Amino acid sequence: MTTFYAQPYSLDHTGFYFESLEEFETGMEKLNKRGCEEVEIQFIDGEDYHASLAKEADINQATVALWFETLDDLDAHDTTRLTFLLERGFVLDDALSRYEDVCLYQGSARDYAQELIEETTQIPENLQYYIDYEAIARDMRLNGEIEEIGRETLVTNAYEF
Repeated sequence: MTTFYAQPYSLDHTGFYFESLEEFETGMEKLNKRGCEEVEIQFIDGEDYHASLAKEADINQATVALWFETLDDLDAHDTTRLTFLLERGFVLDDALSRYEDVCLYQGSARDYAQELIEETTQIPENLQYYIDYEAIARDMRLNGEIEEIGRETLVTNAYEF
């Protein structure tokens, strides 16, 4: 469950906490009756991956409904993919339509390079010990083929974005 706080821009009004769209709409109705129309939406509590997403998605009055209808239901894997796109400058609507295209790999860059080579190449057994997977992983990072976005988390098709 994600908790937000609606902080009025007016110093004459007090904000409210909310955990659902219904609570937000009820709180806004009360504020509107007292002459306050605009609030800042602040992330208060929830999963770490939701905190990152709320920050990158710039949740505000216009997008709070989208949060509760779509974004709050995303798991950690999908949230990581969506946040990756938002950090690269995608607008939220475009990121939502493309986040499923982001390929994640859980493990080190070296492990990814080794797994990729072993699955796609036939290397004679007597040469296998001479391959420097660490150097290959470094080259893949420098070429933009992979991008490390977290501890042991890689985007393996970063060059597409």
